[in-house]
Amino acid sequence: MWLDLSMITDPKTNQPLRMFSYKLSRDGKKILFKVDARRVWRRFDEARFLVYNLKDKSLLAVHNDSTRVRHAKLSPDGKKVGYVLDNNIYVQDLETGKIKQITNDGSDVIINGQFDWVYEEEFGQSDGWRWSPDSKKIAFWRVDQSREPTFSWTEFEGKYGSVRTIHYPKAGDQNAIVKIGVYNLEQDKLSWMDIGQETDIYIPRIKWTADPNILSIMRLNRLQNHLELLLADAETGNTRIILSDTDSCWVDVRDDLYFLKKQKAFIWTSERDGFRHIYLYDLNGKLKKQLTRGAWEVTSVAGVSEKDSRVYFTANKGSSIENHIFSVKLNGKGFKQLDKQPGTHRARFSPNFKYFIETYSSAQFPLQQALKKNSGKVVRILKETTLEKFKDVSIALPEFLAIKTSDGVELNARMIKPLDFDPNKKYPVLIYGYGGPGSQMVRNSWGRDILWYTLLTQKGYLIFTVDNRGTGGRGKAFKNLAYGDIGKYALQDHIEAAKYLASLPYVDKERIGIWGWSGGGYLTLMCMTKGSDYFKAGIAVAPVADFRLYDTIWSERYMGLPQQNKAGYDSTSALSYVDRYKGGLLIVHGASDDNVHMQNTMQVIKRFQEQGKQFQLMIYPGLNHSLQGKGAHYHLYRMMTEFIEKNL
Repeated sequence: MWLDLSMITDPKTNQPLRMFSYKLSRDGKKILFKVDARRVWRRFDEARFLVYNLKDKSLLAVHNDSTRVRHAKLSPDGKKVGYVLDNNIYVQDLETGKIKQITNDGSDVIINGQFDWVYEEEFGQSDGWRWSPDSKKIAFWRVDQSREPTFSWTEFEGKYGSVRTIHYPKAGDQNAIVKIGVYNLEQDKLSWMDIGQETDIYIPRIKWTADPNILSIMRLNRLQNHLELLLADAETGNTRIILSDTDSCWVDVRDDLYFLKKQKAFIWTSERDGFRHIYLYDLNGKLKKQLTRGAWEVTSVAGVSEKDSRVYFTANKGSSIENHIFSVKLNGKGFKQLDKQPGTHRARFSPNFKYFIETYSSAQFPLQQALKKNSGKVVRILKETTLEKFKDVSIALPEFLAIKTSDGVELNARMIKPLDFDPNKKYPVLIYGYGGPGSQMVRNSWGRDILWYTLLTQKGYLIFTVDNRGTGGRGKAFKNLAYGDIGKYALQDHIEAAKYLASLPYVDKERIGIWGWSGGGYLTLMCMTKGSDYFKAGIAVAPVADFRLYDTIWSERYMGLPQQNKAGYDSTSALSYVDRYKGGLLIVHGASDDNVHMQNTMQVIKRFQEQGKQFQLMIYPGLNHSLQGKGAHYHLYRMMTEFIEKNL
């Protein structure tokens, strides 16, 4: 079936419908169109929504024709639509058009059905409410951010400019107070779930079980090293803990929880044996079976097909720098790999798990997409990009290697050389670094900066990347090395990389530089201050300078509380090493960066100025952490290229 949008008229504009995205109802009879979307922080959440009836071709505006709302979702039975407006939750009957407001206390500090800044950024979700499976209830977060500190910055447009202020808790400060409510639409009744007396906690996830009267709740302590799974009675609010996951450092929050319908059980992933693997538990939290095991990691669970008793997932089995698609039976047998080519594979399965869309790339091949059967057999190639499309560019492709540190640890690395590489010449090297806990930059996948790196190789540079101790893909013990002092191994292993590069006969050891963005900007600051003996030049884009200036959830997950780890925060702060800076640094920041505040850059450069140290600075007015704006990325990359040519 094909739907011609030119034949559907937008009731606000009286023009053919121009959709941003769409979702089909579970019964396939209605489409929820998202139009006129506006960005809120990371996502285009605020939009007008329209419900299109495929049978009678009618179009109903959600709330009204002209109002943007957030997080609109059709009920599972397709009869209602829920949404958030002005921090309150509403439900609209699609047959009568009648609208019911189910929360009434939404304000500047009380948020229903969505999140404050830090929850959205660090727990990776902005939609804060869920339909029950029977469409009779709505579970939601209520966030009271009245005790959260605020942060302000200047917007420079207009004659007088303006000041923008948001609630943003920094490391060690107070977070919002969160409650979980369940509203019964038939009974017009709101019940609060019992999540305990302690308010200094996180509720990173809620999810309905197969029983529409039972809601699951993840509860995480402030230090983020103790994660509990609770089951809540949606009517009474009573809860019971069925599972706990603990770690000496931190426990990651994942979206790998799946409740089975045919048996009273659920799928859960954990790193409790040292690597993330899949476990099957009953609803009392008793372990029935560990479904996967080994010195490799499950990277995501795509879902469970109870019809063929299989769990479908991705993992880095076979190579820590790759990602492949697998399935395993619920009894732990019948392990299968569903792809063949080396590289990075991801899968999106159909609701009945008969088919999946595979997205795949490698360092040698750009993005490909294929429709496959659940056996892995190709049905149809959906998207195919070949290197032929880049034949006029002559792309320089990376090669992978491992380097060994002076204390005997092997690290994954990647190098890009000029196409006309001559081992008898001496080349300068630009390192691209990030190094944050659990991250992975060295992957066998197509890189988004490959064209820029090709340009730099044409100008005579080598490009190098290494995943230091504390990064992901190699088990929990390797990752935990970052805890308490994020900068320790990030800096130490990049110095090890610089020493390795300096030992190569074709590297000019006096011309080794580094660049990075965000956490990579922080790493660059550390390399150019504390590690300045090894790096000639650096570019720090949107850098963190001191993790006491960053948000609670991220900083404390990997560093603990500043009140309890002053030495660690001092050690990992680039501000502690400004006196060691020798020159050759370009700092770039967006003046409206809501994530890593420009305050970080200002505190660094103030100390440089006080000590008479020279540096270069570029500020992008009105732009946020991603520096997305008219002409901004062209300006940025051209400037960085010229800086590299002059300083490295």
